[in-house]
Amino acid sequence: MFFKRYDYGDTAVYFIETPVEGHPKQTTVGCAVYPANVEVDPKNLSCDSLVQVAFTGDETLIDYTRGVTMRNRRSTLLKIVRQTQFMGGTLNTYLTDGNGNDYVHHLSYDRATGVFTTSVRYENHSREPRTLEHLSSFSLSGIAGSKGTASGFTLHRMTSAWSRECRLKSDSFSHLGLDMSWARYGVKVEKWGQAGSMSNRGYFPFAAIENGAEGVCWGVQIEAPFSWQLEVYREKETCALSGGAGDYEFAHWRKTIPAGGSFTTHAARFTVKRSLLDVCNALVHEADGRLSVPKCEENMPVLFNEYCTTWGTPSERNITRILKAIKDLPVEEFVIDCGWYKPDGREWGNAIGDWNESAKLFPNGIEKVVEKINSAGKRAGIWFEFENVGRDSESFSCEEALLKQDGKVITSKNRRFLDLRLPEVQSYLRVKLLDFLREKWFGYIKIDYNDTFGFGCDGAESPGEGGRLVAEESVNYLGRLKEAVPDLVIENCASGGSRIEPLRMNKVSMCSFSDAHECPEIPLVAANVSLTIPARQSQIWAVIREGESDSRTIYSLCAAMMGRICLSGDVHKVPPEKIALIARGLEFYRTIKDIVRYGDIRTVDCTVEDYRSPAGRQVYLKDYGENRLAIVHFLDCTEGVKIALDGYTVKDVFTDLSYTIRNEALRIAGRPYTAGAFLLEKRHDI
Repeated sequence: MFFKRYDYGDTAVYFIETPVEGHPKQTTVGCAVYPANVEVDPKNLSCDSLVQVAFTGDETLIDYTRGVTMRNRRSTLLKIVRQTQFMGGTLNTYLTDGNGNDYVHHLSYDRATGVFTTSVRYENHSREPRTLEHLSSFSLSGIAGSKGTASGFTLHRMTSAWSRECRLKSDSFSHLGLDMSWARYGVKVEKWGQAGSMSNRGYFPFAAIENGAEGVCWGVQIEAPFSWQLEVYREKETCALSGGAGDYEFAHWRKTIPAGGSFTTHAARFTVKRSLLDVCNALVHEADGRLSVPKCEENMPVLFNEYCTTWGTPSERNITRILKAIKDLPVEEFVIDCGWYKPDGREWGNAIGDWNESAKLFPNGIEKVVEKINSAGKRAGIWFEFENVGRDSESFSCEEALLKQDGKVITSKNRRFLDLRLPEVQSYLRVKLLDFLREKWFGYIKIDYNDTFGFGCDGAESPGEGGRLVAEESVNYLGRLKEAVPDLVIENCASGGSRIEPLRMNKVSMCSFSDAHECPEIPLVAANVSLTIPARQSQIWAVIREGESDSRTIYSLCAAMMGRICLSGDVHKVPPEKIALIARGLEFYRTIKDIVRYGDIRTVDCTVEDYRSPAGRQVYLKDYGENRLAIVHFLDCTEGVKIALDGYTVKDVFTDLSYTIRNEALRIAGRPYTAGAFLLEKRHDI
C-alpha cells in the first residue's frame, strides 16, 4: 500500500492508499494534513480520494448518496503514478485510472504563513470525449479525533447577505447530524455554496473544521468567481472536507473535454492550525502576500466617495463644494459614484448601460471635474456597472448582446446582462469603458454589480459552464483595465460585498466591504469581513452627517479603522470643529496603519445577536510587533468593558468615552452608540 509523509514547516501532509469498503481489491489514494507534532498512526488513517471527480454515467461507490453528493463515484478509483517535489516544496502528484483519465494534483506551500495552495488538472488521454460533472479543487480526508467520534468537532462557516457580509456561523457536528449511526452505517453530508455570479451571496467560500477537544483546526478558502460548493462528508469514524466549482447536481455544470484536452480547477488554499482565529489570520496574510497593487495604494490612503453625499446625482457644482470642504483633510482618492450618466427624468439605477455623461450635471464635461480633483492633490475615480444594463437604457433592447437561458433573454427585474464572450460586446466596452477612462484621465474605477444572472446561461454544453465562461471573462476584464490604464486602482463592489472571493480579490486594489453605509451595525460587519480579506483591501464607509454628535462621528471613524477609511456624507455642511475632529481621527489612523495592515486579529468579542436591534457591544483586538489596537463599540448598551492589558500600556486614544487604567486592565465606561480606538504599547519595565 502506498504511504508517504511530507513535512512542511509545522504541518505534516500524508498521502495514503486506502481499501474501499464493499469493493474487494479496490483502493483509492487520499490526502490528510495534521500539525507535525500530532501523532498520526497510518493504520488508523482512513482516507478517500484526493481527486474527487465524476463523469456522466458514473456509478456511485457508496449507497444512498445520489442527489446528496457527487463525491466517491467510480472515477475516483485512482492509482498514483509518481510524485515529483520541486524546489520550494511544490509537490505534483500524478494519478491515473488506467483508462486514459489522468490527473495532476498540484500542491504548493507558503512558508511565511503555513498556507497550502492546491488545484487539480484533468487530462483526457483516452480516445473519446469525456464529460465532467464534478471536479473539486481540493479534498482533505482522514479528519478524525483520537477516539473516532464527532464529539468536540465544530463546522465554521460564514453566512453572507446584503449588508450582512461574512458573519461567522458555528455548528457542532452532532447538531448537524454528522455523528455516526449505531451501526457505523450511512453517509452524512453537509453541502453548501451558491449558484450564480454573486460569489458571496448566501455564504463566503470558506470553511473550517475545528476539533476543540484536541486543539486542531483545518480551514480553507476557495477561488469562486461563479457557482461554488463546499461539503463535509462523514462516513464511519472519519470525515473529509472538499470543494470547488459547483457540480451538476448543485449548479447545472457539465463540461465536455475532447480527447487530448484538459481542464484545470481554480485554486483552493488551506491550512491547519490550533484555532479558528489562527486559520483566518494565516489565510488573510497569505492573500495579502500575493497582492500586487499600484504604488499609490501601498500606504492605504484615505478615500472620499460622494455617494452618501449626493445619492446618485453627482455634479460639477456639488463636487466642487465637497473638494473645498475636505481640502485640509489627508484624503488622497476621490470617487465619483453612480449617476454621472443619469438621463433627465430617469433614475440612475435603471439607466446603466449606455454610459453617456450627463451634460446637465457636467456642463463643462466630466474631464473638467477630474482636473479639479487632480488639482486638489487627489486621484480621480469613477463608478461603472459595466457588465449589466438597465431597463431605461437603449442597451436593454440589444438582445443579441445579452445573456440568454433556453433562448430567452435573462431579465432580473430592471437588469439584463451583457454576454462578455461576444466580440461585439468587447468592442462596445472598449469604447465606452476603456477609452473613456483613458481620455478623461481617471486613475480609479469602482466596479459595481447589482444583480446575478443565476445558475447559468446558453452558449456552452450546460448552463453552469456557460455561466462559468462569462465569469471568467469578467475576471479577465480586470487585466484589460490595467493594460488600458497603467497603475489603475480597481475597487470591487457588488451591492456592497457580494463578490468578495479570493480570485477576484487578488486582482483588485480593494473592495467595498458592504453597503452598510451609516447603520449602527457597521463595526460588526467590518469585523466579520476582516476575517476573510486583507485589511488594506476592506474599504469601510465613514459617513458624516450634518448635526450629528461627536460621539457618532467617532463611532463611524473607529469602525472604518478596521480597514480602509472611506469618507462620505455632509462634509460640506458641517462646522470647522467637525472637520477638525475628523482630522484628529485620521491622524490617529495614520499611527495605527501598520497594525491594521500587518497585524493578527486576537479577539472579535461581539455580544450582539440581532443586527437590526443591536443590544450589546463589540471588542476588537489586533496585534503587530509590540503594539496592540483595541477598538470598542457600544451599541444599545450601557454596560462597560474591561480589557486585560497583558503587559501593555495605553499610548494614544481616539474616543470621547470615559476610561480608567486599574489593576492591569483598561476599563471603559459604556454609553449607547459610542466607540473608542486605543493604541497600546508593550511595557518593558515589568
